[in-house]
Amino acid sequence: MAAISMARGEVLFSATRDGVVERHLYAVSLDARQPVTDPQRLSVEPGWHEFVAQPDGERWIDTWSSLEHAAAVTLRSRDGSAIRIHEPLTTAAQEGLDPPELMELIGADGRTPIQAAVYRAGRGSGSGEPAPGVVSVYGGPHRQYVQRSWEVTADPLRQYLAQSGATVVVVDNRGSTDRGAAFESVIEGQLGRNEVADQAAAVRQLQEQGVLRQARVGIYGGSYGGFMTLMAMAREPELFSVGVAVAPVTDWSGYDTAYTERYLGTPADHPEAYQRSSALAHAADVRGSLLLIHGTFDENVHLRHSTRLVDAFRSAGREVELVELSGQRHRARGPAIRVRDGRTAAHLLRGLGLPLPEELREL
Repeated sequence: MAAISMARGEVLFSATRDGVVERHLYAVSLDARQPVTDPQRLSVEPGWHEFVAQPDGERWIDTWSSLEHAAAVTLRSRDGSAIRIHEPLTTAAQEGLDPPELMELIGADGRTPIQAAVYRAGRGSGSGEPAPGVVSVYGGPHRQYVQRSWEVTADPLRQYLAQSGATVVVVDNRGSTDRGAAFESVIEGQLGRNEVADQAAAVRQLQEQGVLRQARVGIYGGSYGGFMTLMAMAREPELFSVGVAVAPVTDWSGYDTAYTERYLGTPADHPEAYQRSSALAHAADVRGSLLLIHGTFDENVHLRHSTRLVDAFRSAGREVELVELSGQRHRARGPAIRVRDGRTAAHLLRGLGLPLPEELREL
């Protein structure tokens, strides 16, 4: 909800009536005695709108962007007037960026629509054949990554990988947010199962459509996306052959209880749920080429998650490389971002047999 106007007898709220990949502001009557009518859309441009409204709903700040345009900020009024406060600083065309294509696919259950963003390969893909695929994954609750917004187009690592010859795919699997309780609740008692199934189903559909090469693909992600990278390589080793896990949660009994227990319950009451959801328990099933990256001062997902995973792999008879980002917390800052993204890109491109750009050849 954005605001309630008692004078107008209406409530202003943000919703997805015009499609899950967009956000708009709507108004609807508060009078339950009136016939139910369609909400009135107040935002103008197609794309992603975020709002800060006066309590009486008469004015609001509308921050809008799209795949083609960086954010613009407008002060709008209920009477229809508008004052542009901030113009978009740039566009995709000015930056030489190709916006991703937004697509709707079907989840692993065979019926649930899931949204995807596809960054088509550029350099090195001139043969006309489908390019190798890389999945950029988060996949956890509380996040929606497929949006008709500028931040989706401007993601630097996805754009770099696409310009280097890989087609990059982002999928909001079941378990992610803003699609209703049934969509989100599939993670109850089993993290990393249905989410991975949807990611794999999306990749296979794109391969069948000729968007991706019919071969194994790469995958990378951070935090929950790091956990998803590990679980995808363990549960679908014939599909995901190379991966980079950044700051992954490897065992949920060692993570934030306020976050974890709403999905898995307590370890004492539901030990089997924690076992099913543990990347440590699945380490022996990972057969592809894996790189781990973790900040030494990570206050959210502690470094011990990755060091314990290294030990689990050794127990399974193999070694994996762990790159430690000295002094970095959960969100890398400064030059460490270039180290993280450079190592990620080099590992994925090399693993997919793509030529490395000059700047990555020493990594």
